[in-house]
Amino acid sequence: MERSPLTKIVLTFPIQAGKVEAWRRFCQELSGSRQRQYEASRRRLGITHERMALMETSFGATAVTTLEAPDVARALGLLISSDHAFDIWYRERLHELHGIHLVGYERYSQSMLPQDPDIHFDWVADSAIVESSSSAFMMKSRKDKEDER
Repeated sequence: MERSPLTKIVLTFPIQAGKVEAWRRFCQELSGSRQRQYEASRRRLGITHERMALMETSFGATAVTTLEAPDVARALGLLISSDHAFDIWYRERLHELHGIHLVGYERYSQSMLPQDPDIHFDWVADSAIVESSSSAFMMKSRKDKEDER
């Protein structure tokens, strides 16, 4: 069996107490004053899509980041070990906002999925179910937005 690179990952990091507004400003910087640096970084790392969301949980605010790349493990490894000024700044913000140090995490990344993983649960939706559920959700979402107007 051929091993395939991991192409998507969801990372969840609790936001330090009192840092939610700083996290929001961080996101604004990425789409504002640092957008060109951010985009250059992501192109260099091979990241094709990144989404950051704020979620309130029973244990506090949490940032949920979704990354997509042809090889996510490689992209994260490059980000972690990069000496580019923007990537260093990015890692420092993650430390400030989440209390985590990414340096050293590269030893846990895998560029390929294991050949024989010990899978305990795996479910794939029937395409007809997904299509009808998606259509119903899209119709409901559109109706909700229209009702808000």
